[in-house]
Amino acid sequence: MANIPIIALLFVAFCVSNFFNFANAFGMPFIVVGHVYCDTCRVEFETTLSQGIGGAVVKLECRNRIDKSYTYRSKDIVTDKKGNYEIEVTGNYKESDCDVILVRSPRQDCNDPTRKWRKTRVVLTTSGGVKGNVRVAKSLGFRKRTPLLSCNKVLKEMRLF
Repeated sequence: MANIPIIALLFVAFCVSNFFNFANAFGMPFIVVGHVYCDTCRVEFETTLSQGIGGAVVKLECRNRIDKSYTYRSKDIVTDKKGNYEIEVTGNYKESDCDVILVRSPRQDCNDPTRKWRKTRVVLTTSGGVKGNVRVAKSLGFRKRTPLLSCNKVLKEMRLF
């Protein structure tokens, strides 16, 4: 008898989990969230000195894996004042490679796209085992023209220098 509440709880959790998988098949959009930052130390990753870039522009593009034709192209998306963005995408892109791509930075002192993080891949299907409709993209960065003087201290604290 004591197992009945546990079984009921597990059943409810199973139903809620499956709702998000089936909801996308019925038109529930994917939400891609991410962040654009200024690499103030020019090290190609975020540090405590990195700054979010408000007003930066990104876009989402999906291409068919076989013929490389576009299957989805978003309009330009502008980041909020902290450098965060959100892209709503309807559809299932199981046969496509989808990437969030840096377009431009409003900062003249920080507008050189990092080599490693000028684009990042996101999965826009639920058939590969990824559940839910929110997709978190890796942060994308622009490099500052001249590194901050305090970078040496931060990199030493990180034991990288």
